[in-house]
Amino acid sequence: MAQNKRIGTLSLIWSGIKLNFLQSAWNFERLQNVGFLFSIHNMLRKIYSGDEAGKLAAIKRHMTFFNTHIFFSSAALGVMTRMEEDLSNDDAKLKETEIDNTKMGIMGPLAAIGDALFWSGIRPLALLFGAGIVWMTDFSFKGWIQASAVSLVVYNLPRFIIKYYLLLKSYYKYKELFVLIQKVKFQDIMKSLKAAGMGILGVFMAVYLTRPELHITLKGGVLDIVLVIAAFLIITWALRSKKSVSNIFLGVLVISVLISYLT
Repeated sequence: MAQNKRIGTLSLIWSGIKLNFLQSAWNFERLQNVGFLFSIHNMLRKIYSGDEAGKLAAIKRHMTFFNTHIFFSSAALGVMTRMEEDLSNDDAKLKETEIDNTKMGIMGPLAAIGDALFWSGIRPLALLFGAGIVWMTDFSFKGWIQASAVSLVVYNLPRFIIKYYLLLKSYYKYKELFVLIQKVKFQDIMKSLKAAGMGILGVFMAVYLTRPELHITLKGGVLDIVLVIAAFLIITWALRSKKSVSNIFLGVLVISVLISYLT
């Protein structure tokens, strides 16, 4: 017979909080399996309440290999919990096979998406905010405090939203989750993050160069503003066209030197 649902939202959230310890017991053989079992254990106790053999079998199957992105692991947690509830216990071998196959099938895509989004997108963007604030405040102690606070917010706010959204979505509507992931255009998101990073860097640079103590004045007026906007659009186009970042940097450097001599 299929398991009756006994899992509530508070239990899901508690398991999501426990996911913060996903890598606390990392091992070279099965990587994050202990942390994942620790996160799902409280839900397994509810699902298999009164069925000690079923609970031990579930614990055993979740001691197998597990490895995915730490912030996207909540999607795997929600799906596994739902499958433990919904799949019939009449054929224990079939249930174990379906759960293992599903787990192995979603770990890789979740890891790839999470790595690209956070390690190559959100984390550099958060650090850019922090570095810009430190630079603008002349490396003062107050500036370091502000930079740390802003960087933590920029990095952790999307982490928190994505983690718990995926957890709830994957449990209550796990079939729609995979369709949703397929529809999200992560490549476009990454390009937008890169463009936003360049824009932020340009803003910090413009504000810094217009500080009175540097004695830098804009002689061209509107023309200077137009040139800056044009340069930003050209560089953004080059990045979206997958031009080499090194070539873009060298091109900007050469053009800047030429303009400095001409003016």
